[in-house]
Amino acid sequence: MRKVFLMFVLSFVIMAQLQVEAQLPWVPDSAFIKEKPEQIKPLDDIMVYCNTKEFVDNMVQKDYNLNLAAKGFVNDEKHKDVLESQLWMNPINNQWAIVFIYKNINRSCVIGGNNIELYSP
Repeated sequence: MRKVFLMFVLSFVIMAQLQVEAQLPWVPDSAFIKEKPEQIKPLDDIMVYCNTKEFVDNMVQKDYNLNLAAKGFVNDEKHKDVLESQLWMNPINNQWAIVFIYKNINRSCVIGGNNIELYSP
């Protein structure tokens, strides 16, 4: 009788160890969800279109019918290649675009969207 009981306990311990190593199959996976730290997407994953200064300027003005709303020089240690940024808007359909003009090369990049909301400073 003792041998049977000892065999039962040993088999139970071995089975329990195997189930722990198999990541506890009787426990749902949602109990072990680990929060991942927030990650910033690479700039390549964001919809940005770049071309020559003239092409982007023509596209923003004539193709999308946007008007210049604000512009300013960029003075930042991290963005030494950017000379100027511009905000373009179309008040009729609430479209907007931000244009970045680069120094020393003939390139501008544009990012835009719909349904802009304006706030007073």
